[in-house]
Amino acid sequence: MAANDKEIWKPVVHIKDKTSKKYAVSSKARLASYDKNIEERYILKQHLNGGFPMVTIHVKDKTKALFAHHAVAYSFLKKPGPKYKYVLHIDHNKANNLPSNLKWGTKEEQIEHSKKSPYVLAAAAHKVYSGATSKKLNEKKVTQLKTEIWNPKRKLTFKQLAEKYGIAEMNLYRIKKGELWFHVHVEGEPLFPKYKAQLKNLAFHNKLEEKANAEKAKKIVAKKATVKKASAKKAAVKKASAQRKSTKRPVVKKKAVK
Repeated sequence: MAANDKEIWKPVVHIKDKTSKKYAVSSKARLASYDKNIEERYILKQHLNGGFPMVTIHVKDKTKALFAHHAVAYSFLKKPGPKYKYVLHIDHNKANNLPSNLKWGTKEEQIEHSKKSPYVLAAAAHKVYSGATSKKLNEKKVTQLKTEIWNPKRKLTFKQLAEKYGIAEMNLYRIKKGELWFHVHVEGEPLFPKYKAQLKNLAFHNKLEEKANAEKAKKIVAKKATVKKASAKKAAVKKASAQRKSTKRPVVKKKAVK
């Protein structure tokens, strides 16, 4: 949805219990409270809870969280079926709650969607494991280790390599299989599924960023054109006014007859 599209307001429909006020949600993911007329609404300030924007409301004399993504999904998106109980952020950005960025998903879809999150992938890539590998490896050392592992002329055994880098042999095999440190890739190493998923996810977010930058540039150009047009119009009005004044005949006062 473009930033200049008309903002549409709808009542929050998924809260079944009695609330102290009525609540509304907009197509731009804003939340508001009102008494009788939705047009006389009061915009509520949202804050984050686990990364999700929300407001605190009163339900049956108790406080409850009203999450923006839930309100938007229930009011603006149609559920495909009863199994679709989870609201997914298409771009994995919890703060982007526009209807175009949300969709209903099943439990299975929610799990798979979470696995592709850049935050989950980044956390997995930099996860600290207990044991001998926890403080002895970094990206530079892993690059060196992997280069030795996938060197066709390698002379050291895996056991000797594990001893050289001070890690357990089992963890060396996990690194070799792409289970640990999968985001570090060297020449000759196969493209493991986790590494492929990370590349695909990075490409997806790069595409989103390029699109956002293109939209931003388009808005800047449009704004400049509007300002230029307004300036030209103002100059034309000023010029026309000056011309009218220059062509206006001077008023000659008649002398009074004595």
